[in-house]
Amino acid sequence: MDASIFAALLPADALVRIQCVKFDRTSLVVELVTTQPFAPCPRSGQNSSTVQGRYRRLIRDRPCLGHPLTLSLMARKFTCQSHDCPQVVFCERVPGLTEKYARTTGEMSLSQRAIGLALGGEAGARLAAKLGLSASPDTILRRIKNASQEPLPRPRYVGIDDWALRKGQVYGTILIDLERGTVIDLLHGRDGEALTNWLSANPQVEVITRDRWPAYIEAATSAAPQAKQVADRYHLLCNVREAIKKVLSRHGDEIRIASAAVNREGFSQDPAMETPVASAEPTLEPRTEKDARREDKQRLREEHFKEVKELTARGDWCRQIARSLGVDVQSVRRYRRLDRCPNWNPGRLPPTRLDPHAPLIKEWIGAGNRNSTDLFKLLKAQGFAGSYDATRLYLNRIIGSSGRPGPRTSSIQHPNTVRSRQPAPSFRKLSFRIMNPKPKGRSAKILERIRIQNPKLAAALCLAEELIDLFRQKGSMTLAGWKSKVDDLGATDLKNLAASLIQDSKAVEAAISTTWSNGPVEGQVNRLKTIKRQMYGRAGMRLLKARVLNK
Repeated sequence: MDASIFAALLPADALVRIQCVKFDRTSLVVELVTTQPFAPCPRSGQNSSTVQGRYRRLIRDRPCLGHPLTLSLMARKFTCQSHDCPQVVFCERVPGLTEKYARTTGEMSLSQRAIGLALGGEAGARLAAKLGLSASPDTILRRIKNASQEPLPRPRYVGIDDWALRKGQVYGTILIDLERGTVIDLLHGRDGEALTNWLSANPQVEVITRDRWPAYIEAATSAAPQAKQVADRYHLLCNVREAIKKVLSRHGDEIRIASAAVNREGFSQDPAMETPVASAEPTLEPRTEKDARREDKQRLREEHFKEVKELTARGDWCRQIARSLGVDVQSVRRYRRLDRCPNWNPGRLPPTRLDPHAPLIKEWIGAGNRNSTDLFKLLKAQGFAGSYDATRLYLNRIIGSSGRPGPRTSSIQHPNTVRSRQPAPSFRKLSFRIMNPKPKGRSAKILERIRIQNPKLAAALCLAEELIDLFRQKGSMTLAGWKSKVDDLGATDLKNLAASLIQDSKAVEAAISTTWSNGPVEGQVNRLKTIKRQMYGRAGMRLLKARVLNK
């Protein structure tokens, strides 16, 4: 094989010469010898030409035409000429070809590093073996961790957010260059201490976008007073939705009355619901152990609700009540707002469009039928307007995925009963409907009714909608003007929200008047979570930082 081809491919600064090339049909070996007449001592720096001995180094390189390539380098050992140097004998180095102690060329190490940055350790090692760049998972990870970082330009516009290394226990802070859309750094903790140090070392920062986490507000205010702080509009809208949910939770009875009225309207207008119903009593399902546990939990919840109301009337604080009852403080606050004990009824089956056809489905199953496609065709012939997937899920809920009648028969309605009542939507669902209106939906009809019945609640919801338009940069009202309207109305939950926004008024007004947002930060947090999950959550801060900072 012509050695001149390989000589042209070797690095020009390697100072090596090809002696011969061997090929044994499975691997390719290129024998090299060094050409420099002397070598510098790594400690004293003095050149030496006194050869003390020779040894052979085997260096793996990237495959050539699908065959493994090995460089067999005959290296020399020199004697240091400096009498004061503790390094008596040293080995010559070939920096253009490989590093000291390395068993691969620099190009192969870079290839393994690129695979590791994309896939991580285990997956990267599997792909590297397929490509002829085989290395252990630990070696792949070591390539990532030991890689040198290119110096980044000093950022002027910075986005800040937190992320979970171990959710609920260990958190970190991510910094994004909003101008370039790249990650700047990952910091330990979210208490603001590491962020304060970083901002103090970067006085060139002009804009900081963040959520309303108090530690970030304090760090940005103290360490970067020259920077303009911008609150994230998404989090501001989340704050508004939470306030709307609290406002609605104080009017549970009115919402239930409005829901019942909407049910009656739908019942009278739906011809399928007007079929005559026999007077036979339905057979009651036996009470299971699961039902007993559910009832016990609800009974305990009602006792706590009653005790919270009594202790609140006595003047106790939320945390005092939580400690005395042994419940979460958020539950105490929820009970204090509500007018009746909540009953989430887990496992409750939602109403479906197939409920009017329950007698037909039960008769069809009783005849020994199990095929969901046949059932869908039968229902279509009866005027059913739903989808095949809805039919399949309904059938599986009844007979189970095994295709045999099982314990899920409780979901079959008795042929003499017709579902004519839908439960009232939750406060959370109604709050989302105010944020994202759908005029033709059932929730919109309920909201319209309670607005008519309660003018004060309607005024509070109108104020919330004005604030939503303000944050979406559609309204002309100012934050101070909105707060004065809330003060005049006297809605407690909106007043609390207004007081919180006024405390951070400069950042909130900047969010309304500028185009900066934390959107790029949220995207990078998603990318960080993806990388972390690729490594099954076992990546430490050093490895995560190396993979996130290197695209």
